[in-house]
Amino acid sequence: MNIKEIATGVCIVLFAGSIGWTMQTLIEVDKRTAIMAEKVSENHKMITPLWEDFIRRSKPNDNLAKLDDETDSKAWFKWK
Repeated sequence: MNIKEIATGVCIVLFAGSIGWTMQTLIEVDKRTAIMAEKVSENHKMITPLWEDFIRRSKPNDNLAKLDDETDSKAWFKWK
């Protein structure tokens, strides 16, 4: 065996190993994503009734942001 054959074999082994590692990593990420999606779905099921109850109990015209309040401050410029 000469150096060229050894280098070719090493390159093939490294390439195959990197493909295997990439596939294994993608499978692990896919599993974690599936678990996370299930947890988010369960949280949504749990939070939905609480949010609906909050909306139902709040007043119909309750402006939580108070965007329509009058203030004493006046603008220092005038629109034309």
